[in-house]
Amino acid sequence: MSLLSALLVSSVAWAADAQYGAPPYGGQPGGAYGDPYGGTYGAPYGQPTGPYGGYTYPQKKSHPKSTPLEVGYLYATSVAYGVGTGIWFDAVVGIEDPGVQFIAPALLGIAAPVGVYFLDSPPMPRGLPSAIATGMVIGAGEGLGIASYQYVSAPEGKEWGFLGLATAEVIGSTVGGAAGLGFYYLLRPKPQTNMLLASAAVWGSLIGSEFGAAASSGSWSESNDSISLGGLIGFNVATAGAVGLSIAWTPSWNQLAWMWGGLGIGTVVSLPIYLAYIGSDHDPRRGLIAQGAAGTLGIVAGALFLGSPDRSGDVAAGEEERRDPAFARVLGGSLVPYRGGVGAVVLGELW
Repeated sequence: MSLLSALLVSSVAWAADAQYGAPPYGGQPGGAYGDPYGGTYGAPYGQPTGPYGGYTYPQKKSHPKSTPLEVGYLYATSVAYGVGTGIWFDAVVGIEDPGVQFIAPALLGIAAPVGVYFLDSPPMPRGLPSAIATGMVIGAGEGLGIASYQYVSAPEGKEWGFLGLATAEVIGSTVGGAAGLGFYYLLRPKPQTNMLLASAAVWGSLIGSEFGAAASSGSWSESNDSISLGGLIGFNVATAGAVGLSIAWTPSWNQLAWMWGGLGIGTVVSLPIYLAYIGSDHDPRRGLIAQGAAGTLGIVAGALFLGSPDRSGDVAAGEEERRDPAFARVLGGSLVPYRGGVGAVVLGELW
């Protein structure tokens, strides 16, 4: 009977989470706990008076608001998305009249940022606008890469054409925006993390294209397939790697800038490699291997050695940005006397 009563008391305490000020079993304010059999007892074991031993529930901390620059990034992306969707609609319907062709792109190009305006009222938390925008950009890049590779590798007459390209772009950006939204609610990324993902997609595409061109053979016109495939593979590998890296590491803005700088420095420093091909029978395209490797090392050096990590945060900021639990959190508990035994109260929060 004692164990059953303890379980009942614990369940009531959890259910009373929405009523912070109400003691279990209808107890009176000031610490008296009600007895289900009619009696009352004082605060258990000399604990401070008040509901649940005087425990004060902490207020749920709100996330910092997004900056105008971050929201502006989403506005710009939404305009491009709206206009692009309007162009895709014209292609699907088959509108060719110039006087009608601009209606859908204009309407959707206005409607999309209007939607962002309402989405940002009240202001979105930091990281959410850039997560959505980055997802849309990466999704559009994925669609462009797939459509491009299909175009250069398909047999003559089997290419997707403009309609296929526009469809891939709309589908990719739509799915990417939804993925960015899910990424935010899963990991609560900072804007720097979202910029890392967008940057990694560009870096991977460039370096992958270099390796693809280096692996090609034949005439320059026959290198298209290899370049396009290399860029698509590099795009996805770098994006996936950045997502995995973002779980454990958030770059500073300075580190991001130096990672871009490292890519440029590595590419320029490796240019003299082509001098070695003068008078050589070897294909100079192989020099792109050195450039791709040097650019990759430059990115790594920019993150680890050239860029400075962000050390401006403090303990209070860390507490403010602490991620919320997915379901529940135990805050504490105490023992509660009742007629014929002792029970337990478990305090917590349900989300």
